[in-house]
Amino acid sequence: MAKSPQIALTPFFRPRDEDAEEQQMYVAGFVDEEDEAWGTLIPLEAEMVEQAVMRHQTFGVWCNSDGRIQPQPDSDGLFEHLLDKGQLKETPLDELVAEAIEEGRNEPNDEILDMFETLHERLVRATSAVADEIARRRR
Repeated sequence: MAKSPQIALTPFFRPRDEDAEEQQMYVAGFVDEEDEAWGTLIPLEAEMVEQAVMRHQTFGVWCNSDGRIQPQPDSDGLFEHLLDKGQLKETPLDELVAEAIEEGRNEPNDEILDMFETLHERLVRATSAVADEIARRRR
């Protein structure tokens, strides 16, 4: 009696629609050596998957010396992976400030004025720190 050939199956997890800008669903299952799926694919809602994955990740914020802000995962490996995939969007500081002002533009003064004053104080301190560093380096 001839033996059946062995098939090696590998678990996988991937977006259901890899070309979609924002994922709605992921699928998990098993693939063979030719990357062909075997058995039942298990659909998983994107929000559930992302919450489970991100629950164990911590992000900070990094400000580059030219004023671009970007998320900074605590894991160096995750940082490199996301950077290589182009998923750590950098945003110029002035664009973030303009966006914050626009978001608060229609808020009543009693709710937003203190926040804008705090933003202004922080920007003044930041501007002063940058000016001091430029002066130090020019000496």
